[in-house]
Amino acid sequence: MDRTTATNFTVLFMFLNLLFWTLVWEPVANTLHMPTLFQLAFFQVLLFIIPCGLYLFFTKSSPKLVLRIHNISFKNIILIIFIAISIQPAMTLLSFLSSFLFKNNVSATLYANSDSNLFLLLISVAVVPAICEELFFRGIVFYNFHNLRLGKACFVTGLYFSFMHMDLQQILYTFAIGTFFCFLVYRTNSIYSSILAHFVINASQTIYSALMLKLEKQGILYNIQTLLAPKGELYSIIMLFLFSIPFFAGFLWLFCKNNIPQPIPTEEDFPEYHPNRKCKETPYDIFFYSVIGIYIAVTVIPLFT
Repeated sequence: MDRTTATNFTVLFMFLNLLFWTLVWEPVANTLHMPTLFQLAFFQVLLFIIPCGLYLFFTKSSPKLVLRIHNISFKNIILIIFIAISIQPAMTLLSFLSSFLFKNNVSATLYANSDSNLFLLLISVAVVPAICEELFFRGIVFYNFHNLRLGKACFVTGLYFSFMHMDLQQILYTFAIGTFFCFLVYRTNSIYSSILAHFVINASQTIYSALMLKLEKQGILYNIQTLLAPKGELYSIIMLFLFSIPFFAGFLWLFCKNNIPQPIPTEEDFPEYHPNRKCKETPYDIFFYSVIGIYIAVTVIPLFT
């Protein structure tokens, strides 16, 4: 089994683990009367951190190498924060368009929990997912796709990331952002870049939901929405997206200028990563299509039953 096939098998195992805990976790959590925010955080640990630990233990791989645990400069920190902020109008537009066809469960969940303690909410919705999901997807999965061309490695990793959410409404923007996170990690050779971007995006959405709930309770939300979006929500989202494009492009240009692509070091007995070379390995195998089958069975088929 080559490295790419083994990675697909690892992802399939994660999805089977996801299905298992989805069926088992809710009854267990309800029996133990676990707080909702604790459930969200602990579920992430079960789903991602334990498999990551087992992978590193059994393969005897270097965590620093596989997970790309390398510091990033202060300049990169600032640039990534601004990139994460400026990319959100594009994510909002994709999410809004998807909402015409599918229910926005994420917004409903954030809104339902937005009156909780903001610090605990940020920990469970922003900090824990940013760490757990990035270590698995942009750490183990993306690293082990280094025998593929860079574009294909980013594409498949982003696709798996979008499938993991098990939500058709989220698939467009999670695929886009999951693919982009791979680019950040590739350019900086550090997992901290995608963790930071992931955190900023999730934290911004969490704070926004909490603010909207507060304004609604004060009875002024409708007046603010009327003032800021007189021509409708879609029009405002498109205008904000167009306004954000030059800022995103500028910050991305500065980021690329500050981070020249470097060959990613690999473990002994594996070839160095050459993004533009041809490789016989392919991500499109039985494990890849099994993941797609699981996603269709869980998210698509129920819509027609």
